[in-house]
Amino acid sequence: MGEAVICLGCGGVVDEGAGIAGGETACSCPPPAREAPTVVCRGCGGSLAVGVRACPFCGSTAATRRCAHCSAWNLSDAVHCQQCGRGLAEAPDAPGVRTGDPCPRCGHGLAARRYAELDVDECDGCGGLMLTPETMDRLVATRDTPTGLRMALPKRAAAREERVVYLRCPACQKSMNRCAFGRISGVIVDVCRAHGVWFDAGELAAVLGFIEQGGLARAREREEAELREARRSLRAEQAALQSASLQQGSAVPTSRGGIDIGLELVQALARLWQ
Repeated sequence: MGEAVICLGCGGVVDEGAGIAGGETACSCPPPAREAPTVVCRGCGGSLAVGVRACPFCGSTAATRRCAHCSAWNLSDAVHCQQCGRGLAEAPDAPGVRTGDPCPRCGHGLAARRYAELDVDECDGCGGLMLTPETMDRLVATRDTPTGLRMALPKRAAAREERVVYLRCPACQKSMNRCAFGRISGVIVDVCRAHGVWFDAGELAAVLGFIEQGGLARAREREEAELREARRSLRAEQAALQSASLQQGSAVPTSRGGIDIGLELVQALARLWQ
């Protein structure tokens, strides 16, 4: 038996697995505490659980890099994953570069990031996202994209609007239009035709769920039915005008107003996210 290890705290013998010899006093100190790793929010100083994406206290983005091995979120300057301990050198997510544009909701600076191969401008303050027209077109056109993007996005609860506020586009500062995405999704988004769509926290995830459940297909079917009805009404109006003109012996008038309305409807239905 080797030499006994004496505790510097109480003077007793530390049991290292071989037992305590007769006549010796065992160490009475409590076992050393094993403190779990913690992360502190840089926005409010609150304690965060390992792998959390957004602070539950102030709502700011807490982690911006994902581990390539276990997909856990980590701080932007972390070297090793706090979940599995592996290096983050091969992590695909970058911390994000400030765009210089202000968040239309809270005024915080936006950061350019990439999720599931789609580029977004993200607010680390309120969790809102700005998607360019090109990104929106890809999102609507690609069926496989929504699932991967939804899994990559942080889970944030959608905040209910207590009053209607018209937001300004981060790029041009013009007031954006409010509309229901896909007309039947129930998600109200803010649209700048030149620079894209603003999604408040939780809204993009709701839209992606709508797309995954076939919402865009249902929206297209509804719009096609409305377009067919508009064409039928236009033909009926033109037939009635022609019949009235023949009875009066006058020239057949053209219904430019109805045709213009039909053309505007076709153009409006061309892009579901506008």
